[in-house]
Amino acid sequence: MLSKSPVVLISTAFINSSSHHSSPRLMAKSLSRPASTTSFASTSSNDNDSSCKPRILCLHGKFQSAAVFSNKIAGARRKIAREYELHFLDGPIILEPENEDARAWWLRLEDGSHTMVEEAFEYVAEQTKNDKYDAIIGFSQGGTLATALALSGVLPNVRAILTAGAPHIPEAFEVAKKLAESQPDWSVETGRDIPKFHLAGATDAMVSLDWTRELVESGGNGEFIVHEQGHLFPTRSARVKEMLDFLGGELLDK
Repeated sequence: MLSKSPVVLISTAFINSSSHHSSPRLMAKSLSRPASTTSFASTSSNDNDSSCKPRILCLHGKFQSAAVFSNKIAGARRKIAREYELHFLDGPIILEPENEDARAWWLRLEDGSHTMVEEAFEYVAEQTKNDKYDAIIGFSQGGTLATALALSGVLPNVRAILTAGAPHIPEAFEVAKKLAESQPDWSVETGRDIPKFHLAGATDAMVSLDWTRELVESGGNGEFIVHEQGHLFPTRSARVKEMLDFLGGELLDK
């Protein structure tokens, strides 16, 4: 099932990225051109109605898109979608002019700091304002955003966070704290109490185990699992079972 979220592209050198790639474009919230939100419902032939299933928002990594992330984790996605309704959201920043599947949620500057972080939270809030989600799954940069979103209260119905290969980005948690403090019925501690399941690769050359451990500490109430692979979202059966056990314990058994 493919739905559309209306946004428009601003095509100029909005901000310089620290990478060698061309200047990115930012997708503004003014409404014109649609960016896709790919939604996968149940793969079970015995279930024709996904409306009663818990809904999970899925956030891709840098240089991916909703469609790319969905395809890369197809093995895990099909199993998870038997119990949950999955929505894959495109990030707001296009990193390569001729490739709209190379996206990001925010940008890293040459000095190592990050920009457009608060705008990422605003973008997710805008794109999901008509929906309620029970959990968030995120890979790499999307996993960092998923964890920080839990603390922010932007998606107050979320009851579980699942990430893989996600680094700790201080600016994301600074924004989360600011947003949490602006809401009368929310606090960072409320978000820290939300159960979280963080996977990290023993041979990940992009995000170190210590970097993800920092994320676990900042996010609160998190289980830290090290798998034997690198920088990826695990799709092997044993790891997917661990994910399903976690999600089931938080979303189905309570």
